[in-house]
Amino acid sequence: MRPTTFHLFNRAFLPAAVFVLLVSPAWAEGSIDGLFNEPDTESVDDAEGEEDTVDVGELTTAPLEVSGSVSAGIGAGLGLIEWPGSAAAGSRTAADLVRPSGFYSISSAVSVDARPEPYLRFYANVSTSLDEGVMDFPAPEVKELFIDYTLADTVFFRAGKQGLAWGQGRLLANPANLVSRVSDGVAFRTTVPAGPGTLGGVIYSIEDWVNRYAAIDPRAFGFAGQWEATLGPLSLAAMGHYHVDEPVDAAAGVSFGLGEVNVAVDGAYHIDQGDPISSASSWEALGQLFWEDEGRNWSILTEYWFDSSVADRQGHQAGIGIRMPDLWSDWRPAVSWKHAFQDHSGEVIAGIGGSIAPDLTMSIGLPVIYGKPGTFYRDALTETVTDENADEEEQRLTPVDNVVTLLLAIRLNFSL
Repeated sequence: MRPTTFHLFNRAFLPAAVFVLLVSPAWAEGSIDGLFNEPDTESVDDAEGEEDTVDVGELTTAPLEVSGSVSAGIGAGLGLIEWPGSAAAGSRTAADLVRPSGFYSISSAVSVDARPEPYLRFYANVSTSLDEGVMDFPAPEVKELFIDYTLADTVFFRAGKQGLAWGQGRLLANPANLVSRVSDGVAFRTTVPAGPGTLGGVIYSIEDWVNRYAAIDPRAFGFAGQWEATLGPLSLAAMGHYHVDEPVDAAAGVSFGLGEVNVAVDGAYHIDQGDPISSASSWEALGQLFWEDEGRNWSILTEYWFDSSVADRQGHQAGIGIRMPDLWSDWRPAVSWKHAFQDHSGEVIAGIGGSIAPDLTMSIGLPVIYGKPGTFYRDALTETVTDENADEEEQRLTPVDNVVTLLLAIRLNFSL
């Protein structure tokens, strides 16, 4: 299982997505959440800081609110497709290995949020982005559309298209995030008090399951549950997920403070339904240390991840992400390093970004990828695109597979 997160210190901050991420508002604004949060969800929960538990104080009426955002960016990069003198470069000169690249993007989103009653809420968010292939904007995509209902100020329900994320992984992987696909479909979830904590349940379906079975067939649905509680200094969570065609997933996590350092551990076991003790079953474990000074000037995140599904039990990875104090104004540097021990590949990313004018930000990044072609991090970068004018076996690689790239991006962001 490979990580699927899309923030600065997640695997999506490979050159495959670095053009977009370098100019993201989270990077430019120096938001620690944008750097370290688990990104598998785009839920409004994250934006508003909500949790699954019900805050009675939040249960008030509110008028219909319509808001929107517009973002436009341009960027350029200059990189090497292989290191000069390496075996992969062969006889090619440094000039042959240089590759320039660039991008431009325009996107817009509109959201509607209403709470006509203290117990009732409606939220919708739609967005569209420029499709460079046809130079047009496709029909707006519904990112989220759900209804909330709170019964007796205690039991919370949400139905519709929504985002959801469990687990504590932020840098390498998030093995306890058993609900990462909820945002790909439609879900119904509820949260109720349970002893010293809360119990949440999720029923959801995605397009693949509906195509495989009838929409009303129970096999077209996935089922998940989570219990979480805070007991003194400990935060505990236990999770499970079931779908008829997939391994049964079970996960648990614990976190606690150790002085100024927060310690977190997550584990997940993927149980083959046909033979639970067969080699088809696998497990993952994630350990995490996070430190931030009182003024939130320095932030250091370290993680270690093991995945037993990697051959010969070699699925060890480690990573560290560091955010430093502002150098001037809101220009704040950051660096991350991730390494796969199974094949000695990895990535190092350094960057800085900040405001250059009202609503206008600039970002500079330098991602470096090391390892032989075909290794974990090199392989994750490579998207093979067949040129219709090329010979059958001739292929070209997209610019995202550079071993090193200097990137510069400027982005305009404003809200309506």
